[in-house]
Amino acid sequence: MKLNREILIGAIIRHQKVFFNMLDYIDQHDGSLEIPEQMYINDYNRVICVGEGSDGLHLNISTLVENGIFIHHDKDSGMITLERVIVDLLRFLDIKRAKELTDADFEQMRAQLVSAVNHVIAQPLDSQPYIEALSTFNNLMSEIHSKVKENIYALTAQVDSLAQEYKLYDSGSQQISVSDLYNKVSSLYDRFVLPCYEFINPSMDMVQTESFSKSVQALIDYYAGGEIKRYDMANKIHLKKTVITSYYKDIALLTKKLEQFSSHLKKDRSYFLAMESAYSELLESIKPLRHGRKKNKHLTAHSNIFNHHRTLDGLSSQKQKFSKRLTWNSQTKLRFKEYLITVQEKDIRPKATTLRPLAATNKLDQDRLMRISKILCDAPSQTNIPNVHAYIFKLLNESLNDFSLLDILYGIEAILPMYQTKLPNKLTQCKMDDGIHYLDYLQIEYNKEPANV
Repeated sequence: MKLNREILIGAIIRHQKVFFNMLDYIDQHDGSLEIPEQMYINDYNRVICVGEGSDGLHLNISTLVENGIFIHHDKDSGMITLERVIVDLLRFLDIKRAKELTDADFEQMRAQLVSAVNHVIAQPLDSQPYIEALSTFNNLMSEIHSKVKENIYALTAQVDSLAQEYKLYDSGSQQISVSDLYNKVSSLYDRFVLPCYEFINPSMDMVQTESFSKSVQALIDYYAGGEIKRYDMANKIHLKKTVITSYYKDIALLTKKLEQFSSHLKKDRSYFLAMESAYSELLESIKPLRHGRKKNKHLTAHSNIFNHHRTLDGLSSQKQKFSKRLTWNSQTKLRFKEYLITVQEKDIRPKATTLRPLAATNKLDQDRLMRISKILCDAPSQTNIPNVHAYIFKLLNESLNDFSLLDILYGIEAILPMYQTKLPNKLTQCKMDDGIHYLDYLQIEYNKEPANV
């Protein structure tokens, strides 16, 4: 039964879990787009036929073969071959199932691009072979862009998954060993991240051939050359190249993360292997002592095992120093008491608050200006003010619930007409703050002069 492909694709998306199982089978085996017929029949009867609607009719094997979703059904071997477009669609739907590009994939794309560039340059301009060669080059650049972008997404998901496993390992979880995690990080970097990194690296040089960047640059130089001078074509190709090579920053970030994981895990792994080796040799050295075959049948600090294994150094002194702590009863309150004493003895200094200078450009709103002016006018008249700034600070701080150091600036302007202030004979630089801002100022004073009679 012939159907529109949009109907079939809609049915596939509705039952994507069945097709994801097929995709997982492909990835777990040799990578060929073949699945066992019985596997699909089981999922078809168990999942697809149970649902309502006509999906059971649309997604049976004969319909999918007739409409090209399954491109081959080998009844002798019992295998079904999927259409490549459907596999790519499924990988596009689930980024975790996106297949990372290997070194062979990048080499194939690079070789195809070099061949396409050489073919464009070799054809006479504006001829039919030239137009076809240029179309092939443009299609290949679009395909490379799409594959590189999806590959970055897939690698990012893989690195994020490893980051979660590393977080579990770092928190002391026993679900994964340091060796397994180290091997996962190394495998992901060597097999998938490094080839992508080298492919889009704009400064990558290759021996006896051309890299992706150098090959595209050769075509750009060809169009921008003195004889052709098709600068519009050169600019278009340059933009396409820049879009692809811009993923160099993303892959460089993933590389940095994996290198950090690898560095930390390598140290932990070396410590683990050293301790495991020392422990194994320690057990071997004890075997002759078990049956009383030697006179000195006790393991002491002078035993030969300790002469060449520095991993076990200091165990005796550690036991003497920390044995009481190591043998604490889990039900005792001693641990909390010890912790409380430690906290009380520790000198905890309050965190210093960083003050900021008061900005001179700030302005108060009109209502606030009137409030400040009224407070200063209503205050009792003073005959002696040794520090005018401090006087205003104290008065406004007591009168305003939302006082800030900014109020001092207007307060100074409002009080000057009321009191004939002056600078003292000895200039003094002072500083005040409200916990957020600070203000440096020269001290001014007011002394009421006696009236002349």
